[in-house]
Amino acid sequence: MLRSGKMDWIGGKVQRQTIRLLTAVGLSEAIAYGLHLYDPGWAVITAAVVTQTTISATYTNGRSQLLGAFIGGTAGILALCAKFAGVPAHLAYWGALIPLAALASWRPQTRLGPVTLTIVMLFPSASSPFGVPFERVLCVLTGVIVSMIVSFAVLREQPRRDAFREAGIMIRGLRDILAKASHDAIGWKEIRALGDACTTSLRNVIANVDEARREHWRPLESRDPMLAALPSTLRQLQTDAMVVARVALARPVHEIANVEQFERGMTAALDWIADRCDVEAGDKPRKTVDAGAALAGLPDEAAIDDQVWRFVLRVLRVDLGDFACFLTGTGRHAKSASACPISDQG
Repeated sequence: MLRSGKMDWIGGKVQRQTIRLLTAVGLSEAIAYGLHLYDPGWAVITAAVVTQTTISATYTNGRSQLLGAFIGGTAGILALCAKFAGVPAHLAYWGALIPLAALASWRPQTRLGPVTLTIVMLFPSASSPFGVPFERVLCVLTGVIVSMIVSFAVLREQPRRDAFREAGIMIRGLRDILAKASHDAIGWKEIRALGDACTTSLRNVIANVDEARREHWRPLESRDPMLAALPSTLRQLQTDAMVVARVALARPVHEIANVEQFERGMTAALDWIADRCDVEAGDKPRKTVDAGAALAGLPDEAAIDDQVWRFVLRVLRVDLGDFACFLTGTGRHAKSASACPISDQG
C-alpha cells in the first residue's frame, strides 16, 4: 500500500533492493569509466555482488571482496615474479593457486582470491602485466565504496520501523495463545507451535535492532532507548504468556471469578500494545485511548481465590504495565527514567 511521506511509497523490500542494486551498478560503471580503469566490468560485478538489503550485510560482503582481491592480487604478483624469473607459467600459477584454494576452503570470505589470481595469470595486460593486480583491487574498491554509500543513502531499510512491525505481529500472536488457552480450545503442542511463531518474530526484532546499532556511531541505548530495550521487553512478555497459557491448561480459566473480564481485559491490553507498536512503526495513527484505560479491564487478582492464578495474573499485570509505560516513554526505558505509574495499579 502506498503511503505518502514515508519510505513505503516505493513498494516492498524487493523493489527497494532492485533500485539500490541498479543505482550501485550504474554509479560503479560510471566511476570506473571515469577513472579509465583497464576493465570497468569488475567494478560493476563487485557492486552487484556486494549490494545487500542491509548495511551490515553490504559491509560484510564488501570486506570479503576486498580481502579476496588483495590476497589474490598479491599472489598474482608473486606468481608473475616467479614466471619472469624462469619458472614455467603453469607451475607458477598452480603453486599460487593451491594455497589460495586451501585458504578459501578454510576462510570462505577469501574465495575471491583464486579468481583474482586466475585473472592476473591468464588475462595479463599487454602494456604492464603487474598493472592487472592493482587495477583489479582498484575496481573492487570502487564497487565496494559505491555499494556502501548506496546502501546507506538510497532507500535505506528502516530497522526501527521493521522491528516494531514485527513486535506488533508477535504481540498479536501472544494474544491468540492466551485467548485459545483461556477457552480451553487448544493443547500444549499447539501452544508451543504458536510460541515458535512468536519466537521467529522475536528473532526478526533482534535482527532489526542489531542493524539499527550499526547505523550510527552513537550507542543505541542513548539515541533510542525504546528500540534498544524492545527485545528484552518482548522476551519477558512472551515468557509470561506461555506461563499463563500453561496454567490455563492445568487450572481452567472458568475456575476463577470474572472470567469474561479476564478475557476482555487480556485482549484489550495486548491489542493496545500491538497497536502502539504499529504506531511506533508509522503504520497507524496514534489512538486517544491511554495505557491506563487499556489495562483497567484486567481483573483484580486480589479478588481471585486460586493462589496460582493470583500469582501469574499479578506478574502479567505488572509486565503489561511496564510494557505500556515503555511504549509511552514513562517507564524505566524512557530518556527521563521515572517510576511507571501504570504497572503499580491494582
